[in-house]
Amino acid sequence: MSQASLFDIEPGEAERPQERARPSGRVLVVEADGGSRGNPGPAGYGAVVREGDTVLAERAEFLGVCSNNVAEYSGLIAGLRAAAEIDPTAQVEVRMDSRLVVEQMSGNWKIKHADMRRLALEAREVFPPGQVRYTWVPRAENGAADALANDVMDSGGRIERDYTAAESASPAPSGAGDEPAVDDDGEDDVPPIPDVDTNAPSLSDPDAVTLVLVSPGVAPRERGGDPELTAQGMELAGAAAAVVDQIGDGLWPHLAPPSLLLASPLVRAQQTAELISEVAGLGVPTVDDDFAPAQPGEERTHLAARVERALSRLDESCRGCTVVVAAHADVIAAIIGTVVEAPTEAWDVFRIAPGTVSVVRRWRGRGEVHAMGCPAQLGS
Repeated sequence: MSQASLFDIEPGEAERPQERARPSGRVLVVEADGGSRGNPGPAGYGAVVREGDTVLAERAEFLGVCSNNVAEYSGLIAGLRAAAEIDPTAQVEVRMDSRLVVEQMSGNWKIKHADMRRLALEAREVFPPGQVRYTWVPRAENGAADALANDVMDSGGRIERDYTAAESASPAPSGAGDEPAVDDDGEDDVPPIPDVDTNAPSLSDPDAVTLVLVSPGVAPRERGGDPELTAQGMELAGAAAAVVDQIGDGLWPHLAPPSLLLASPLVRAQQTAELISEVAGLGVPTVDDDFAPAQPGEERTHLAARVERALSRLDESCRGCTVVVAAHADVIAAIIGTVVEAPTEAWDVFRIAPGTVSVVRRWRGRGEVHAMGCPAQLGS
């Protein structure tokens, strides 16, 4: 997908020549991060501009109450503007640990949320698209920008520092200052994904309900309580969101595009649903207590009754629709088992790993499985 199609540029705008100075040959690295304590909650961003091992600029600002994604994009914009002040003709590599921002700004994921779209356009206007390349990095490699963001969230203030080469003494992280890697999107090399379900029996029934079941990514190893997603878990959730966004289009084109988003009441499922909402434009997810994981001591027959109750509601209210459900592995196994009428003692054979996508269809008392436990990364 080109950046022109991503941002829906007005006809002719992309072709208008831009007056550009002769490139200086410099390569600047922008490291940006943002955070929100509550999402939405008190938020701030941090950004660092480097040239090789030299820190040239630092930017950070407390934003008040906003979402994590708004803070991430705000850090990107501040970092790009600082780089443009240093050298508007330089090549720029942006390094961020936000998979959402990197994939959206690279043109790989659509931008459907109005706030994200506005901020993405603002970021794009700082440099001509050909001068900027986006790279995802693990959170551990984005420590300088993260520290700045946390500083201003603690202080409620703002940081704007510029350095000369002699003044800067901050060490660069591993890999900083390297030439940006050549990005080959490989679109011509990837064969189309076969649609193997076109003869599925459920397709003859327009009232069939499609269920896209997304398992949240991993939690911290120290289990207990209701933990949030780890950085790896957020990455898996982002990949799952990209898969959901393609359903009814690039993936399973015979299915209706998703129109409803549900989530378990647990935190990881809700975090996954929120990211799916941002990427696929599905609105605020609805929490359904009947999709909660099994409680200690809860019999499978009780879980089966909860799941059947939820599915029966969807049978009545969502005929012909595709419904996305972010829920834990035991609930997804229960949904699959209920749809295919497997006895509860057989549910153990349904292996659902973290960060996977399953697709089932349910109609007139019958059900079928189109995909089960598919790693979300396969859709990227």
